[in-house]
Amino acid sequence: MSEAIITIEPVANGVLFEAGGRRMVYELGQGRRSQAVRELLAAVAGELGQGLDVRIDIRDPRGEEAPIPALPVKRSLTPDDVEAEYGIPARTLEDWRSAAKGPAYVKPGKRVLYLREDVEAFLRANVIVTTGRS
Repeated sequence: MSEAIITIEPVANGVLFEAGGRRMVYELGQGRRSQAVRELLAAVAGELGQGLDVRIDIRDPRGEEAPIPALPVKRSLTPDDVEAEYGIPARTLEDWRSAAKGPAYVKPGKRVLYLREDVEAFLRANVIVTTGRS
């Protein structure tokens, strides 16, 4: 079996992934972290899936993991924010607005915003408890 080397190290704007002569930077900017981590893991899985004996080398020049500062919790969310945080597609939210269902929303001007507590209340109100019986 051949050996592949995967290198993952922090860079100024995210994480550098290097494997098989390919170098990619996954940007960890605000609003991009989840997608970047998903893409990075997909790249690692792609390398692992080639039947190679893979060694993963994670480097941090400071010798410690740099903390990612916590962002304040947003009270109002765009449809894209709701999709990212709760998994409800923005298109579904649009359909629900047209059909007068779904979570309550506010529309200051042309923007559509959802209050976090309204989205969570809607989800709680639509919980289906399974009994295990058919």
